[in-house]
Amino acid sequence: MKKIKLADIAKVANVSSITVSRALSTPEKVKPETCEKIQKIAKEMGYIPNFMAKGLKSRSQTIGVIVPTIINPFFASAVKSIIRSANKTGYNCLFFSSDESQEMEQNAVNTLMSYNIDGIIIAVISEDEHYTPDYFATLKKLSIPVVLLDRHIEAPHVCGVYLDNVDSGYKLGKEVISKQYQRVLIASGSANSKVANSRLAGLKMAAEEANSNVQIDVIKADFNTELAKELVEQYLAELKPDAIIGLNNQITLGALEASVQHNYRLGTDIHFYSIDEIKTATHFGIAIPCIRHDVEEFGYHAVTQLIRAIETEDCDKLSDIIIRGTVIK
Repeated sequence: MKKIKLADIAKVANVSSITVSRALSTPEKVKPETCEKIQKIAKEMGYIPNFMAKGLKSRSQTIGVIVPTIINPFFASAVKSIIRSANKTGYNCLFFSSDESQEMEQNAVNTLMSYNIDGIIIAVISEDEHYTPDYFATLKKLSIPVVLLDRHIEAPHVCGVYLDNVDSGYKLGKEVISKQYQRVLIASGSANSKVANSRLAGLKMAAEEANSNVQIDVIKADFNTELAKELVEQYLAELKPDAIIGLNNQITLGALEASVQHNYRLGTDIHFYSIDEIKTATHFGIAIPCIRHDVEEFGYHAVTQLIRAIETEDCDKLSDIIIRGTVIK
């Protein structure tokens, strides 16, 4: 689909191109009712101001990358892998962190579209089934392919690269169940998180398969270190588990900090397990069995799929890529 120009909007709105330009850049100079009409038409037509239009070819050889945070080492490593893989194929990357904010995510997408981006790799801020930002429809209208990273939502995209979360939970669950603990605390993500719920399902599957009598307690902490620390502290004020499983690295770090606050000997009074590697575990004086994912492979597949979508017309043949983790003791 061709890029929408000011003249296209002016024709539909039955005004001059100058009026359209003012309505979109200096709206205070246009009558409110006219301005509102023009802005509505511009949005419906999928107009994005292109700040780099001059001198650009039809393809910019640039892809956009948006992740919800770079505090999480998983996403930081994924971005490094994506940039490295893209550069090897002759593509540059423009990187944004949405900081778990819907507004910042929207702004990042708008900026990428204005820079004539060829495609976007995005880990959205939410997996909620009702989360379908308007920008996905705009990207589709502009024929800008999107590859989802880690988090799946029902929005227009060519494919996604995801972790096998049920498998991760199952493998870690088998490791934990083999130790024959009496009580295990699982520090999970939010109730609406598909990633967390899939990992939790895998853990419970392992327990049921082993016909284990272990008492499993679950707290919903979201993928947030501070919240996990707070909720685990509240739990430890009432109960002491033999082991704590964090369903991602940020949750596990929060659980570790909470246990230190309660003066438990890590790895002795309470044993720890994690989905995602905790590279700073040595700071706590322990080794943490975990599920490690090949983040290099994760980034490589995201870039490969996106470039296939950019350089071929038949995106329907692209399929999701599922990455499985391995147990590291």
